[in-house]
Amino acid sequence: MPIYEYDCLDCKKTVSIFFLTISEAENEQAVCPECGRSGLERVLSSTSLIRARTEPKKTISPKITGNDSKSLAETMKKESRRSGRDYGDDFREVTHRLEKGEKPDSIEKSLRARVGEKMQAH
Repeated sequence: MPIYEYDCLDCKKTVSIFFLTISEAENEQAVCPECGRSGLERVLSSTSLIRARTEPKKTISPKITGNDSKSLAETMKKESRRSGRDYGDDFREVTHRLEKGEKPDSIEKSLRARVGEKMQAH
């Protein structure tokens, strides 16, 4: 159940929109709850993870050197195994492409193009 953030160009607000599934988020056009405008611009936002209260907090400090794709892939796979969760086909695709040496920016650009998003300069 993903929550995505969008910038509304009409009312100049950043809004969070809840979708029931990832495919719903990919296939349906977001509508601003403030002004009703459709066709919002998606914003890359931070993620969060809810843990059980009894689980101790752990700090993740990956050992990534520079823009080393293979090192990043190994860290991602290690943290996935440690969490015990399956992050899905997109995660597996990204780690596979990183292991082959593809640069993260190239992977991000192609994945965004697949869902119709445009890369924004930060």
